[in-house]
Amino acid sequence: MKHHSKVVWKEGMFIAPQHFQQQERHITQYIQKYISLTSEGRSFGVSLLEIEHNYLKLGKFSVTHCSGVFPDGTLFDCSKELLLEIPEGTINKRIFLGLPLAVEGENEYGEAAEQRRFALGNISLFDSSDESQSAIEAQVADPNIRLVIEGEDITGLALLPIARILERREDVNVVLDKSFIPTCLQYGASQLLKERIKELYILTEARAQSVVQRIGIGQQTKSDLSLMREFLWLQTLNRWIPWLHLTLEQPETRIEALYEGLLAFSGELESFKPAVVQAPKPLNRDDLKSVFGHLFSELREKLSMVQSDSVTEFSWDENLFERRRLLRLSIPNLNQMEGRRFVISVQSSMGTPALSQVFPSACTLSGLSKIADLVRNSQSGVGIHLLPVAPSELKAQADVAYFEIDSAHEYWTQLKAKREPIALHVDSRVPDLSIKLYALG
Repeated sequence: MKHHSKVVWKEGMFIAPQHFQQQERHITQYIQKYISLTSEGRSFGVSLLEIEHNYLKLGKFSVTHCSGVFPDGTLFDCSKELLLEIPEGTINKRIFLGLPLAVEGENEYGEAAEQRRFALGNISLFDSSDESQSAIEAQVADPNIRLVIEGEDITGLALLPIARILERREDVNVVLDKSFIPTCLQYGASQLLKERIKELYILTEARAQSVVQRIGIGQQTKSDLSLMREFLWLQTLNRWIPWLHLTLEQPETRIEALYEGLLAFSGELESFKPAVVQAPKPLNRDDLKSVFGHLFSELREKLSMVQSDSVTEFSWDENLFERRRLLRLSIPNLNQMEGRRFVISVQSSMGTPALSQVFPSACTLSGLSKIADLVRNSQSGVGIHLLPVAPSELKAQADVAYFEIDSAHEYWTQLKAKREPIALHVDSRVPDLSIKLYALG
């Protein structure tokens, strides 16, 4: 475009203001184009946004300091206060930073109230090479930024959405949407994103600590396969904890880098489902709330998988075993364990072959309210089935037989519905008994 072509300077030419203006347009366009081609493409948004919340009580919206880049490539750093009166009855409206666009042939300079692209001002300039020289007065200009509310005439304006008003109440209080994310160049411009990164860092660190504890506790009971899965979880979480910490300490991180990092974290966690990661949403700078809201929800959901141990061991209450051969066990969240397998490990000096044959007929399993009648009438309880080998989640041990509980059995369904303790009666045919219950999966 010739509008951005450089000026040809020749000896003896008559110099006019238009020559310098054209040269300035050329240099500005050259820098913008160079950055766009050699970096990550066209980037815009706010890098700093300070809102004065006290004005909200007066029915106004105020920005005390903002900086960033407009969609047309204009760099800005505005330290003057911007104030906007919120009309009565305002509901669900966005607020923008607005800047008049450059239009060829039109005057770009004027007073702030004239809505020109640049607002004029005066400044005293000193000679930095000769302190004996007196200062001179010069006219300067800064981008003429103003606040615009959705619904106003925005013709000829470059816009950056920075907030959303939920409503202006009858008592003039203005309520902002706290979940709104302004169009950011650096994620630190959004208080919400800083909070979400901190929450994610704390959650990831807590999950890693939980995995470490499970590895320590499960060394004696879990199989190598189960422990390997725990080590893979720990490896993944330990890889991303430093990245989250550094990102949290560097709020000037570009929004693209944050988005790509969180996508990579989410994709790696997807491997534990297992599943192939879906194509990500494009980074829509005008709707960051939708993009990041969905991504943070996914990450929290995937990190919850770490919390559920593939092997959970329960301890029986043996107070009544010596006198009545009765073991009791209460699992408060039994109804939340749908899809998990329940396995009983039984150890006795009688040996695994004899134990495998005798134990199914020597035990009665049911809810605590039903166990007395079943034992008195010699009736069967919840079915248990012998497993030929130890489950893949558990470490195989000598003289231990493994039995899986029939979780579809009527009595098992009843005790879950009643939320009552599990009761297990074992007759005297099985001596020196050691029993454990595991939830697997």
